[in-house]
Amino acid sequence: MRLSSATIYNQSLNSMLTQESAYQTAAQQVSSGTRVVNPSDDSLAAAQAVNVRQAIAANQQYADSRSAISTSLSQEESTLDSINDAITSARALIVQANNGTLSDADRESIATSLQGVYDTLVTLANATDSNGNYLFSGYQSQSPAFATNDAGELVYQGDTNAVTQLVSSTQSMASGDTGATIFLTVSSSAGFIAEAGDNSGSVTFSGPTITDTQDANYGSGFSLTFSTAADGTAQYSLDGADPVAYTSGDTLQVNGLSLTLTGTPVDGDTLTVSKAADADPDLFATLKNLISALQTPVETDADRANLNNTLSTASRQLSNAQDNVLTVQTSVGSRLNQLDVLDTIGDDLALSYTERLSGLVDADYTESVTQYTALQVALQAAQQTFVSIQKMSLFEYI
Repeated sequence: MRLSSATIYNQSLNSMLTQESAYQTAAQQVSSGTRVVNPSDDSLAAAQAVNVRQAIAANQQYADSRSAISTSLSQEESTLDSINDAITSARALIVQANNGTLSDADRESIATSLQGVYDTLVTLANATDSNGNYLFSGYQSQSPAFATNDAGELVYQGDTNAVTQLVSSTQSMASGDTGATIFLTVSSSAGFIAEAGDNSGSVTFSGPTITDTQDANYGSGFSLTFSTAADGTAQYSLDGADPVAYTSGDTLQVNGLSLTLTGTPVDGDTLTVSKAADADPDLFATLKNLISALQTPVETDADRANLNNTLSTASRQLSNAQDNVLTVQTSVGSRLNQLDVLDTIGDDLALSYTERLSGLVDADYTESVTQYTALQVALQAAQQTFVSIQKMSLFEYI
């Protein structure tokens, strides 16, 4: 078979170009440290690498969410500490106000101090984060959690749902708590509350205390309505039943609860006992009622009774409110601990994904350098051969 000079030339050129392409690929692997640059380099590894990169990106998104939630929860925890301190101050002032030797001016002074506590709590309830979002407004984070309505009452205007975010592929977490949860709720362990109506008599109460959780009606509240019997003696009706004679100092045993009554009632006076959760818990309303009672002059036995009843009810309501705040704080601390655990798991996953991706697409440096050197020598040989072939011609021998 005859080989023309053109055929020999083209074969040498193609061989040199092939060697140069392989050499460039090897050089790219050495410089980038990557074995799979294009899907054609290893289609299976390239496809697997896409999945691993997606997993890495998702894991980083979860890490970013955890970081944001951790910052928000840490700020909430600090704010709850301040709220707890404010409630502790209010409870101390109630103890002080229970001193029967205080004058109206003394109680007015205590009321002023309680107003300061109230204002502090309103400020804390409408606290914002570093981005200006209200901590306790839920998804309505651009609006204050609490605002005063036309009637002058402080009402919650935030969302009823706390903001949640995904913190892992299988778990979401609340990045905070709503103002309703903190200020308008009691914990499940809260007991019962007794409240006097707008009474004109001097009846005061002590309790209620739990005496029998096995009572058939335990958990149910009750109401008392006082009246005057035909002979002029006082009596009361329990939940609208037939009246029963009343004597100051009586201790009632109702629905597994004990309530002691002292003083003299008048027609129409009422007392209501209910579960704390059913008594419309509202920390701000409690403080407002307490301030109003302390600002009211005490001139009669009825005034004294109303003040004592208000102090008794408020004391228990503030205790329940503080227990609720502590419960929320415990929840916040638990979530922060969960985030720490998830961060550790996320870091381990990130390392595992990185190692997996490296095994799929990264080049073996020793092997790549060896191949690069060998191809470099082969390319040089091909180039020299091409130069030699270019000079070959039968005309040189004529």
